[in-house]
Amino acid sequence: MTQRFSLGLSHHQKDGSMFNSPIESYNAHYKIDIDLDFLLTAAHSTHEAIIATEAGNLDVARQKWESVDGTELFRLWNIESDTPKHELLAWPEIDKPAISATIAKKPSESLKCKVFERDGYRCRYCTMHVFTRNKGSRIHQLIKTFPDLTPGLRLIEGSLHGTGSNGGIKNVDYAKFLWSLAAPDHVVPRSHGGKTDMDNLVTSCSGCNYSKMDLTLEQMKVNPPKTLP
Repeated sequence: MTQRFSLGLSHHQKDGSMFNSPIESYNAHYKIDIDLDFLLTAAHSTHEAIIATEAGNLDVARQKWESVDGTELFRLWNIESDTPKHELLAWPEIDKPAISATIAKKPSESLKCKVFERDGYRCRYCTMHVFTRNKGSRIHQLIKTFPDLTPGLRLIEGSLHGTGSNGGIKNVDYAKFLWSLAAPDHVVPRSHGGKTDMDNLVTSCSGCNYSKMDLTLEQMKVNPPKTLP
């Protein structure tokens, strides 16, 4: 039986309480029906498939990797674009502080790695297991071990490519881990004066990172990043 996870979600937050993650706040604002427990379960199954592959338990690894529904994950990733424009609410205009100093630079690859390793490759907002697509990524081992389960992907000299003529990877196979791609998130956005350092950066899944945009947690009514074991 596939394990399911619960964030204790309340999509409408009618009591005015805080949201558990940026993606939950985003979904509530736009009234987009995304099953966040489904996303967490898919990421956890991917994590279990990686662990099983590394341990040589290929039957278990295959079962876990097969259980990740790329078609549904791809649909959910595009659900906003499939929603009629007149049904989408514009995010309220939010004042940003005047920044006298230069806006902080984006994090370097080495800094990203330090953030991900510190956080144990878990999203500090929704707790999702996250993965990189960089050379040497653990997700690459699944693609190499079970090529029949992601026929739309290929590895060329350690880099991830699609099978299209331009190497594009926007397909259901890529969607198997698209939501759980690791992203470094500025807790205080750079546009609000946030620094690019270990104190202001946390590991985020791509879903939470996209949802947070350049808003603060206070503006989105999202709880502070979690401290993970």
